[in-house]
Amino acid sequence: MKPLALFQRIPAFALYLALFPAALGALDYFSEGERLFRENKPAEAIPMLFQATQGASPNPKSFIYLGLCYQQTGKYADAISAFMKGTSAPGTDRKALFFNAGTVYYIQKLFAEAEAMYTRSIDIDSAYAPAYLNRGNARVQQSAFKGAVEDYRTYLTLDPATWQADAIRQLIDLLSGEVSRQEDEIARLAAEKAAAEAEKAAAAERYKQLLDEVSSSLQSVSDASTLSAGSEDIMDYYEEGQLE
Repeated sequence: MKPLALFQRIPAFALYLALFPAALGALDYFSEGERLFRENKPAEAIPMLFQATQGASPNPKSFIYLGLCYQQTGKYADAISAFMKGTSAPGTDRKALFFNAGTVYYIQKLFAEAEAMYTRSIDIDSAYAPAYLNRGNARVQQSAFKGAVEDYRTYLTLDPATWQADAIRQLIDLLSGEVSRQEDEIARLAAEKAAAEAEKAAAAERYKQLLDEVSSSLQSVSDASTLSAGSEDIMDYYEEGQLE
């Protein structure tokens, strides 16, 4: 068989890979993984996107897509690992990666960890509205209503046209009322504690004064007894002298 004929029998794609092995670089893995992700095939997209994150210059979006695929398949620990790894890669959207890590924690009801991730997202971009909304939600779950109200108000300031505006305002009103009730209760308990401590201190002072008074009284009685006994001795002496 002539070399040319053999060359023509090789499928075009296989020939392309044979001649250009570098074509299987991270960008191609990413493109295929992204396609599968957008076709709602996260399990199939995972190996492609994982390979895309392993190259020397991975596509910055590969970490987000990989983490989302892990999340959709219930592999939460892997999802967080992918997001966090992405925060150290050059060119990535770090605020979005921390935000998504927070969401995975929230799904698992790990609200303190979720709040921490949303805070890191806000630290990177203080105008990133979604992070305030989600952090507010995480704070509500921890009964940190005052902080939640602050986050919701900031969110409405950054995104006043949000379709959730009315619901968020109603929630703010409810939480603000609860915050006021809690603050009143805290003030009442503080006042009761202060009053109890003051009464305890006053009782201790009264007890001390009583002890001092009793002690002084006993000392006076002792002095009087001593003086009386001495006087009798002297009287007896003089009487005896007179008898002589």
